[in-house]
This record gives sequence, C-alpha cells and structure tokens, in this order.
Amino acid sequence: MNRTIRSMLGVAAATAVLAVGVPALTTTASAATTGATTASAFDVDFWGSYYSKYRNGSRAKASGRVWDDGDSEVHVQGRVYDSNSPSWLCGYVQVKFENTDGDESYEWARQCGSSGYRSFHYSEEDVDSVQVRVCYWDKHQAKRVYCGRWNYIYEADSDDE
Repeated sequence: MNRTIRSMLGVAAATAVLAVGVPALTTTASAATTGATTASAFDVDFWGSYYSKYRNGSRAKASGRVWDDGDSEVHVQGRVYDSNSPSWLCGYVQVKFENTDGDESYEWARQCGSSGYRSFHYSEEDVDSVQVRVCYWDKHQAKRVYCGRWNYIYEADSDDE
C-alpha cells in the first residue's frame, strides 16, 4: 500500500510539473509527452526538508525529490537555502550515492546569501542508496561546518516487493 500511495503522489506531482510546462522530469528526447505516460515511468519520492545545525539562530535547509528513471539511473533534484546566516557562511548540501559494492561518490551545491535558493540536479547509474545532509560552508576556512545528520532518501527496491 505504501508503494501505491508513493506512486499516486508521484503521478500527481509529475502531472502538476508537466501542467505548468517545466520539463523537470523529462531527461531524454525519447521521454513520453503525455502526463500519464511520463508519470508512470517514474517513481518520484519527495525528501526533506532537512537542516544544518543551528548557528546563532539560523539554519541552512534543503529539500527536493528523487526518482529512478527505469534505465538504472537515479536522479536527485532539489534546492538549498541559506537564510539569516552571517555573510561568511553559505547553505551547503551534500548528496552521497552508493553502489552495491560500497563505492561512494559525492556531489554538492552551495547557496550564499539570504536571497533565494540554489537548484541542483545530479544523477548516477547503478545506485543502491542515496543520502543527503545539510551543512554550512565556511568561506573563511573553506570547509563544511555545522552539518546535520545524513538522511537516506533512496534505497533500491528489494526483490520481495
């Protein structure tokens, strides 16, 4: 039942995205052109909002969606926000892809300044799990600080479903 609800939410989200003309979920020229066909090809899950640790009453935030395109590629799309932080801190999100052999690869996005957000979209093939965490980026020290915990946003389906 949980998978059915997720699928229905994915269909609704994909249809809404297509209705406003944003091709966020179509990644190839051969993607279907109708909302129902496109939505059934993807199992879209929304993740977040996830936060960094507090720094003087402010926190960085990230949220988005994750889906498997059916061709062994997992996509992670989202936005990272920086709000009310000192000028030397930037909102920062890390995305960790892991395969069945335990090999990891990382992607990141950064938003400096309180106005708006930074969009990101990453994809990897043959992914077993994906995790995200939100931090601040310290421009003076050129490193991550005040990181929140790692959150699983995708795990490959097992054969028992």
